[in-house]
Formats: sequence, C-alpha cells, structure tokens
Amino acid sequence: MFTFLACFVTLALCGYFKLFPRQHYLPLPPGPSTYTFAGAQKLLPRIHPWKTYASWSKEYGSPLISFRVYNRRTIVLNTRDAIHDLLNKRAHMYSDRPKSWMYHVLCGRGNSVFNISASNERHARYRKLMQSGLGARATKKYWELLETEVDNLLEGFRRSPRNFEKHIRRNAAAVVMKVAYGYSILDEDDFFIGVAEEAAQISGWALAPGRWMVDYFPILRYIPSWMPGARFKRQGEAWRVRLQDLSEVPHQWVKGQMVSGTYTDSFTSRLLRPDGCTFVDPDEDDIIKWTAGGLYAGATDTTISAMISFVMLMALHQDVQRRAQLEIHEVTKAHDRTDGLPRASDLGELKYLVAVLKEVLRYAPISNLALPHLATQDDEYHGYHIPAGTTVVANVWAVTRDSQTYPNPDIFDPERFVGNGGDESTQQPDPRLFCFGFGRRTCPGTQFAETTMLLTMAAILSQFNISYNKEAGAPQVDFTTAITSHIVPFDINITPRLI
Repeated sequence: MFTFLACFVTLALCGYFKLFPRQHYLPLPPGPSTYTFAGAQKLLPRIHPWKTYASWSKEYGSPLISFRVYNRRTIVLNTRDAIHDLLNKRAHMYSDRPKSWMYHVLCGRGNSVFNISASNERHARYRKLMQSGLGARATKKYWELLETEVDNLLEGFRRSPRNFEKHIRRNAAAVVMKVAYGYSILDEDDFFIGVAEEAAQISGWALAPGRWMVDYFPILRYIPSWMPGARFKRQGEAWRVRLQDLSEVPHQWVKGQMVSGTYTDSFTSRLLRPDGCTFVDPDEDDIIKWTAGGLYAGATDTTISAMISFVMLMALHQDVQRRAQLEIHEVTKAHDRTDGLPRASDLGELKYLVAVLKEVLRYAPISNLALPHLATQDDEYHGYHIPAGTTVVANVWAVTRDSQTYPNPDIFDPERFVGNGGDESTQQPDPRLFCFGFGRRTCPGTQFAETTMLLTMAAILSQFNISYNKEAGAPQVDFTTAITSHIVPFDINITPRLI
C-alpha cells in the first residue's frame, strides 16, 4: 500500500510541474485555451487534424500554434518559413523524436529507424547504411529490377484493372523486398505482404495520439500487468512479442538462404557477410535488421500513397493525363520503343511528368502532418517561447495549400512547376522540400522513391487510359487520415490504350 501511495504522490507531483511549469519571459505560441487536466484532448479532431491546425493558425494570426494534452506540449508549424527556420536551419535542436512509452518501450520499438533518438549513435549508422542502399548511385543499379516489377504491375492492370490498389501494393512491396532481402513476391496475397501490413497496423494503434496514458505519465509502465486497469500493459507486451516476430521473419529468411547457398544478392546479404565468408557480430547483425526493416517501411508507404493518389487524380484530370501521355509517346518514339513503354533511362527527358509528380505530392501530400520532432532545448521564434521537451509538428498540408506560396492551391495544375516558357525562375516552390522530412530526419531514400514513382507513372500512362464514370458526376476528393495519407479511392475505369 505504501509503495502504491508513493507512486501516486510522485505521479501527481510530476503532473503538477508539467502542467504548471515555471514562467518564462516570452509567451507560448497561441492556441485553444484549456484549463482542465486533459488539456486540449477533446478539441483535437480525429479526422483531418491538419485542417484544424491550419484554421487555428489563421484564427490566432500566428505561424505557430500550441496546445497541451495532459502534460505534453505540442507546437504545430503552419508556414514554409517556420518549418525551414526551425527544422532545417536549427536542425541540431529539432532532430530528435518525442518518446512514445507505449510504442518505444512497452512494444520494444525504440530502435526503429524512424523513431530512434538522433543522439543515439545508431541513428547515424542507420542513415549511412540506408544511403548506401537507396542513394542515387545505388538506385541506378536497380533500374532493371524496377523495370521488371513495372512490367508485372502492368500485367496486373491488364488482368484485373479493378484491383489496381492491390497491384500497386504488390508492386511496392515486391521492389523493396527484392532490394532489402532478395525475396521475390509473386502475387498480391504473398505472406510477406501480410507481415508488413500487420506490423504497420499494430504500429499505428500503438502510436495513436492521446490513446495511452502511459505516454503522458511514464511511471505507469511499472504497474504490474495483473492489476486492474493495466490492460495497456498486457496489450503492449502482446504487441512486443508479435512485432519482434514480424521483424525477425524476413531477416532470418535471408540468413537461412545464405547458409543454404541459394540466396539472391541483396542489401541485407551484402551487409551480413561483407567479406563473402564470415557473418558480422550480433550487434552489427541487429543494426542491419532494423535498417532493412526501415527500408521496407519507408519506401513502400511513400510509393503506395503517391501512386493511389496519382491514379485518382489522372481520372479526374484527363487533360493532364493526355499531355503526359503525349510526352511519353514522343520520348519512347525517339528511342524506337515500338511498345511505347518507357524505361528508367528515359525519365530524365520526361519534364512534364516530373511536374505531374510534384503536383501529386503538393495536392495530396504523402504525410499531411510530418512525423513529430522534439525540441531538445529552450528556443524562441517570432517572439514566442518554445520549451525544451516540446513536440514540434510540421503541417505539410498547410504549406502546400497556402495561397501565398501556391496560387489557387485547391486546383490540381502541374503547370505551376513548368514555369512560363520553361523558365525555372517562374516555377513555384518544389513541394518535395516538404514531403520527405526535414533536417537530419530527411529521408535518405528520396532518390529511389522518386525514380520508382516516376517509372511507375510513366508506364501506367503509356499503356492505359484512366477515367471516372461521368454519368455520376465528378467525385468529391477526400483524404484518408493516417500517418501516410492518400486520396480516398472512388469508382474509376482503367482501359488499355491502342499503341
């Protein structure tokens, strides 16, 4: 009883000092007034929170808005300048991640590539390995693989166009599984696609904002699992076992193939036995396992999100589709490709298609809210105080829909990235600056993702026409609410083109 009382008093004191920190000479950024213990928890929307944050920014006339949920302060950056000034220019102060006690500790995912602390020496090693596996030089080596998998994707579209989402997911998984593990995915129901999707689903539940009290009061993690009210502890332990099993499956599969001598060269196999003979020590083995898992999680999510949005937008904007198809036709014809199918070596000539990709990323960002950063020391910006320990979130949607940066932001128009007469100085800001992370958290696989997306877009448009049912009227565009977002699919037709 005494131990429980001591824990309760400690928890109350920690909560008091978190809720009522010492005064600072500068004010916090403005936000909704909250005086209850839970703070702004009930004010935060479950659907499209980025729109609410943007509206608060306009309401309070500030590029930064802040709110408290229990004892945690969050500051949302809603302008291009604020994001660049803090997350890029002051990257040394904003490159850490806020700790999720449920996900990082109870679920055992503290060493995951995208959530590990920037101060952990593993972070630099992860980034170095990922750059070697997905950087510009490595990407060129994968051209043949990308082309083979695109051919498989097109065959899926021909066979069952209404299952285009499944084909896109299979394609994204197949590319990364081959790169990371040397594993060949043959169909949409492959075991390893299920493994990855289950892991992503569990991670989404465990990272859900405001869902787990232990994230706000870490002392709760010491409550015994058998106690009433400790369901979160039992759930975390169950997820920990399951996530560990799921991350081990592809890694152990590669090692088994290598021992048998029948493996395909891959990112993991090259690193596990760098001299071709001896396996690395357990510490290095563990780093390779987490890095390869990061390759899979990062590359598949971005590709799937962008490609689903791309297909939906082409159905809605057939004038854009026809112009891109004409460009692809002219390039492939110049290279005597009788099938009209573009290859990776053609991508540098598809200028308008690059503009289409940029506009897809602007209009339908992969992540409307970027993964959260953490302020590691006190800071000030625009006359506001940013306390150390604050969660800092970039509202990508607010930037890409800012009419000062992108005139007529609600209109899908790749012309904004073509420029007047091809003059690059008249082009609007490249949205890729906001879509692949910031500062020391910028995605090291951007080049690989862009090449994969462009080749897939070019191939689909070269072989198919995409449209919607005009008798029912133009569909309303809506977006999914998740860590990675895309346009909610609506009924479309995908029909073969006559080449």
